[in-house]
Amino acid sequence: MASKILYDIRDKKLLRCQPEPKGSARMPSIEGLCRSARVPDNELEYMESIIIEKNMLTQKAKKQLRIIGNEVFEKPKCEIDLSSSQITAGSIVTADIEITNTLESDVFSEVNMQINDVDFIVSIIDNEGSKNIELTEADTYKISCVDDRFISQPANVEVI
Repeated sequence: MASKILYDIRDKKLLRCQPEPKGSARMPSIEGLCRSARVPDNELEYMESIIIEKNMLTQKAKKQLRIIGNEVFEKPKCEIDLSSSQITAGSIVTADIEITNTLESDVFSEVNMQINDVDFIVSIIDNEGSKNIELTEADTYKISCVDDRFISQPANVEVI
């Protein structure tokens, strides 16, 4: 099944994704998608739609897809690899970051990350980067990419 995506042509921001209805109903119109996404009347001229061959709802589409030009692509993946999954208090863990599933035109210089609720940035060169993190207390830490340009799974490290 297909889905129809509504996006803003100014910033290519995906606003709504609605799957093709079952039965004899047709794909939603761009006007219907705009109403559903609560687009103000003065911004309707900046809206465009595109059909994809995947069955997706808005939340999943926003997490996994991006629009470049007039085409839809999967977002790049931010993979987090830790030097160790279990260390002692006061040790330093290295978070290695690799950006995969990129397009030739993609150039990333940094990635916004978070350890528990503390933000930090990892510099990226040739789609790779790393950050040494000192973990002073015994706890389980969650290291995650909070940059919405990427698809990512958090990594956990247990400090004993």
